Amino acid sequence: MTRHQLLDILRERRVALAVILVLVMTNIGLVVYSRAYQQPKLAKLQDEWSGKRSLVAGGEGDLAAIYRQGSADLAVFQERIPWKRDFTREMMEVFEIAANNGLKVKGISYKPEALKDSNLVVYGVSMTLDGKYAGIKSFISDLQCHGGLLTIDSISLSSGSMTEEVVSLKMQLSAYLRQEEK
Repeated sequence: MTRHQLLDILRERRVALAVILVLVMTNIGLVVYSRAYQQPKLAKLQDEWSGKRSLVAGGEGDLAAIYRQGSADLAVFQERIPWKRDFTREMMEVFEIAANNGLKVKGISYKPEALKDSNLVVYGVSMTLDGKYAGIKSFISDLQCHGGLLTIDSISLSSGSMTEEVVSLKMQLSAYLRQEEK
């Protein structure tokens, strides 16, 4: 190929060559960016992650600081547990969540029980609610976001009709409450 033929090709295919040149420059720019910025940052983040994993797995580090952090976390958790006198308010919030999801409370019973070796009272709550299946799913989901210390122990669903969308929910809850200090 002579120089004259090469110049003719360049004149005829300017747009195609310009597109190829732009793509090559973009590719070079991305490679430089990846190697100069992303790979060092990725390596740094992987080192930090590995360090944190080894700290957790090996139990290395300042044991006094870990103990202080654990004690602080436990104190915050203890403060989040509602008082026994707030049981009615807690249950009213559960009823409100049920009403917001279109459910009707058909029955409720509860039985308090003091936990040994702790300052907690557990109220075993049995509830029966009626409503649509979507409302029941939403109700259970909303209970998970409830601020108090409630656990769902068991759930039972039943429907009396094959044609209606009404479902009956029977559930067992446990409400953990702090006893009043004497």
